[in-house]
Amino acid sequence: MALKVVARKSGLHGRGLFAARDLVTGERLIEYHGKRYEKGALPDLEIDGVTKFLGLSDGTGIDGTGWAALANHGCEPNCELREHEGRGQLRAWLYTLRDIKQGEELVWDYRLDVRSRKQAYSSWACACGAENCRRTMADPDRFKSTRNKVREIAIADGNSEHRIS
Repeated sequence: MALKVVARKSGLHGRGLFAARDLVTGERLIEYHGKRYEKGALPDLEIDGVTKFLGLSDGTGIDGTGWAALANHGCEPNCELREHEGRGQLRAWLYTLRDIKQGEELVWDYRLDVRSRKQAYSSWACACGAENCRRTMADPDRFKSTRNKVREIAIADGNSEHRIS
């Protein structure tokens, strides 16, 4: 079987993953490997300040050390990570979202779980260069819900009966 991905220097950040051949929509590429963490546990960032931690839907996680962890973030992704049950635990695989040409960098939307808007844009700024780049690797849906709650409270404090959401 022909190699699907290769690692090399990226124009986005450090090293990245690239298509070793033309890829088709929905193709399973590579598994996300690394140190496993139990539900609620996180890697110690004080060691080197670098993590490729992937939180899974069951609350467990993987601090990526394999090739899949080299895939960079992009606001207009051509790949995504999908979970599958296997060997008694959740596993994550990188899949293509569309046809990808040989040599194209493989990117997925990290949608990081960052608590503050300030931290999202200062510590987790995005440099993907996409036309619709949101300027952060953080999950924008977390901020939308927070912003709506703040606006609703502000309007309620102003003795208005109208609520904006």
